[in-house]
Amino acid sequence: MPSHIRFEVDADGVALLTLDVPERPMNVFTPGFTAELREAVVQIAQRADVRGAVITSGKASGFMAGADLKDLVGFHATGGGAAEAIEAIAPGGRALRELERCGKPVAVAINGVALGGGFELALACHHRVLLDEARAVVGLPEVTVGLLPVGGGTQRLPRLIGIARALPLLLSGQHVAPAEALALGMVDALAPADQLVQVARRWVLDHPEAGQQPWDVKGFQVPGGAGALAPHAGASFGATLAQVRRDTHDQLPAPLAILSAVYEGTQLPMDAGLAVEAQCFGPLLAGPVARNLMRTLFVNRGAALRRKGDLSAVNAAYVERLRQLYRSEGTALLSEGVSPALIANAARQAGLGESPLTAEATATQAATSQPDARAVGERLLSLLALEAARCLEEGVLKQPVEADLGAVLALGYPDWTGGTLSYIETVGLAAFVARCDALAQRHGERFKPTAALRQRAQSNTLFYPVEQAA
Repeated sequence: MPSHIRFEVDADGVALLTLDVPERPMNVFTPGFTAELREAVVQIAQRADVRGAVITSGKASGFMAGADLKDLVGFHATGGGAAEAIEAIAPGGRALRELERCGKPVAVAINGVALGGGFELALACHHRVLLDEARAVVGLPEVTVGLLPVGGGTQRLPRLIGIARALPLLLSGQHVAPAEALALGMVDALAPADQLVQVARRWVLDHPEAGQQPWDVKGFQVPGGAGALAPHAGASFGATLAQVRRDTHDQLPAPLAILSAVYEGTQLPMDAGLAVEAQCFGPLLAGPVARNLMRTLFVNRGAALRRKGDLSAVNAAYVERLRQLYRSEGTALLSEGVSPALIANAARQAGLGESPLTAEATATQAATSQPDARAVGERLLSLLALEAARCLEEGVLKQPVEADLGAVLALGYPDWTGGTLSYIETVGLAAFVARCDALAQRHGERFKPTAALRQRAQSNTLFYPVEQAA
């Protein structure tokens, strides 16, 4: 069985761990890697001839990413809930906790990109040396795929650089270049490629007693304070919460989960904080929004780019059909007396990229009683999703991924839905058909589900039955 980690000890007693996950273009967390990391930590801790360790990567592609998104999307095929999601990621978290508590100094020589779980591995080391080249970015971008960092990122980064500095990085998923990473305190030193491992190795030899993290020392305080009484609390949590809710319209659960994990977890000892982080993560991985974002925007989009070179092959006929329907529904809403402002706000709150109203649209007399904006948004999303199902049935589209990618990338259908057909799965096939029936009764036959969609709902035949990734 191929090795994931090469373990070598030099004459000075410094172990060099070279990460090289087989058959993957980039190092990622896999069950095999996690198991070998835990075995390596045992060797570091127990071998008398090992004074400390340096961790680096054997891949030219960079240091390490987090988990493979295909693996995470595949979790949904198991039908697991939040508890199973927490259990699935637990071994990786334990490995990092064992690493930082091994009792001997561990430095990391970050020889390229270190994102997500890769940077969380670096945070669990006692000293971080980053390659001084522009390509060597670090960060925790999990929020962009609907998740939060669950390898300790919401706990270690705030304890390292303070909550006020860490929260913007966690909530944006920003990739940070070397000079800024050093200035923020995300890494401890920069070095050129030919000196990277040597600089990390020298630190290990010079700091034999540094095998403990600051947050594991009695009396540790989070830089700048934690909790409601911290000087930055009003801005970090109050103002930020309001901004997140304004920007996401509560359609994206990950930013709120990150805020909760940081606020609650940083007031507790590290192990309790890590447990809070895991509890906040479970519902995200088990929920549909992360699945939608990962499947459509990363896995399927990446596959389409590899196959076609660009996304110019998005079906024009399909997108134009949806666009015309969208605009005609805007006109229909106006004719019902719905105010133009409410229509535009409903579309924006749903996450649609543009208003269904054209510049020439004119309002009739606005009705005295106006509908709920969320209901109008659901009406628009549902009509477009229903039309996408018709296009698939009629052969306008060959496979579901075309419907989802075309709607998101060319029409501005909201990212959080994963696209038109993923939206039907998010609502639930039976619930979607019932919603459309109710809309048809109120607003007309255009909302009536097709016979094929009814049959699909009755048999619960998903558009993506095994979480296919194009």
